[in-house]
Amino acid sequence: MKWQSLLLIGMLIGAVLAAGCTDEEATGPVAQPAVDVVQPGQVLTLIGDVTGNSLAGGAIDTLTFNVGLVPGAAPVDMEKITIYYADTIQTETLVPVSGFRGNPPQGAWGILNVTDEVGQPNDRLEDREQFTIQINPRAYLPAKRLVAIVVRSPTGTPLTIRRFAPPTILKENNILLPL
Repeated sequence: MKWQSLLLIGMLIGAVLAAGCTDEEATGPVAQPAVDVVQPGQVLTLIGDVTGNSLAGGAIDTLTFNVGLVPGAAPVDMEKITIYYADTIQTETLVPVSGFRGNPPQGAWGILNVTDEVGQPNDRLEDREQFTIQINPRAYLPAKRLVAIVVRSPTGTPLTIRRFAPPTILKENNILLPL
């Protein structure tokens, strides 16, 4: 009986030592990519990065992002959306440019491009279309500042985009960092 206990203890010690003596590296937790969560009832979704272009002096003046429909959502008339901009200093409601398409002046937003447009050109977001929207708030966005952009459609939960300006601001294509 005593030799059976010793045999069992020896096998347990051998198993513990063998488990720790492999050539494989232990894999740590895999970092998940930053993705904005689609809220219940949301009809618009962010596609890709939020980028900004800057002025001389190191502050972002225009922000550009792509929106599309959440799978299964009904088309959205982009002429009826409202866009709000907020940073740690101010909040403002942006107005659309005349005709809804084009580069926006300060305090405005505009549709720069439509990808995979369905049918004749219009301001209705449908199917797999993506609208590239550019906003030009009155306040400039300095480095490392938090910004929130809310795109409210006539129906559904608004799309809320929260990002940080990068620590170093370049003239073009500054990718804003997710929270």
